[in-house]
Amino acid sequence: MNMKKLIPLITLALSTACSTTWQPLFNGKDLTGWEETDYAGRGKVSVKNGELHLDGGEILTGVTWKDKETLPKTNYEIVYEAKKIDGSDFFALITFPVGDKYASLVTGGWGGAVTGISSINSMDASENDTTLYVKYEPNIWYKFRVRVTPKMITVWLDPHERLILRKDTAAGVIAEYAKAAGVTTAKAEATLRKLNPEFDDLMKPGKNLIVPGEAQVIEADIHEKVVSMRAGEIELSAPLGFATFQTSGVIRNVRLRRLSEPSKRRGYSYGR
Repeated sequence: MNMKKLIPLITLALSTACSTTWQPLFNGKDLTGWEETDYAGRGKVSVKNGELHLDGGEILTGVTWKDKETLPKTNYEIVYEAKKIDGSDFFALITFPVGDKYASLVTGGWGGAVTGISSINSMDASENDTTLYVKYEPNIWYKFRVRVTPKMITVWLDPHERLILRKDTAAGVIAEYAKAAGVTTAKAEATLRKLNPEFDDLMKPGKNLIVPGEAQVIEADIHEKVVSMRAGEIELSAPLGFATFQTSGVIRNVRLRRLSEPSKRRGYSYGR
């Protein structure tokens, strides 16, 4: 039997060289192209309402892409949306190829806030220069975009956190978002207050607001550095996989595109 004929269409779509078209990796109906990762004590994995649900397990729960040969090794982007349901650790970790190796984007590890790349020069996401702290609120959809090129791993997040400075005022922050998003101040205020129920209390120096729009949060130089996965059971997520740690998460709209040439675009934009 020719096994190649059994490869799903979404897998075949990935083998088109130098395509800049986004290709769906998750059909929202079942686990076509994926399989449950064989973690000990894993939670329930299910597909419903166009979403992939990963229930919290004893330790890890996740899914892994089955066909390694169809994945690019570099010069590509992958984007997905995820939200935390409950738990206090990572809810949408993604493992992805980096050349002949693999790395993971940790989303809220080590107690729920640590975000970064594991691992670079044997230092994991809590130890290297990619470490940042994001307070992921339950039941809010976050969009992650990961770009891999021979010299860089770049990550964007939407919505993102905006640090409140001493000079900031509520009116000024609302006007700033309204201008960037191209909406009225009334609509901007309604959006910000919906995402931040404690908006007025958060308008204090040193606190963070959740703001819609894509922001670059990680730019890791990997040139002449050793990229690898954190040792342990998480290595079962290679070549491409999603995982949660004692936390329930939901994932949707997983897409990948190859880059015909490394992109140099930076910064952030609203409403992407």
